[in-house]
Amino acid sequence: MNSVAELQLQLHQVIDTIKDEEKLSAVYTILKGSTGPFSPMSLDEYVSAIDESRQQIKDGKSTDVEDLEKESENW
Repeated sequence: MNSVAELQLQLHQVIDTIKDEEKLSAVYTILKGSTGPFSPMSLDEYVSAIDESRQQIKDGKSTDVEDLEKESENW
């Protein structure tokens, strides 16, 4: 099995050969431990978010597909 120092050296060598920015960004994200734009939530937070969404729908605070498609044309 490789030692920590050997693994670090191997990682540095592999990373130094990557020229693609997207791949480097992906490696960085993995190594940094980032979850991306979304953060993990607990079950209570998840249920609360669903309840809030359901209430917004009941209150008429939603967009139908047709309106969303029209809106997305301007993005």
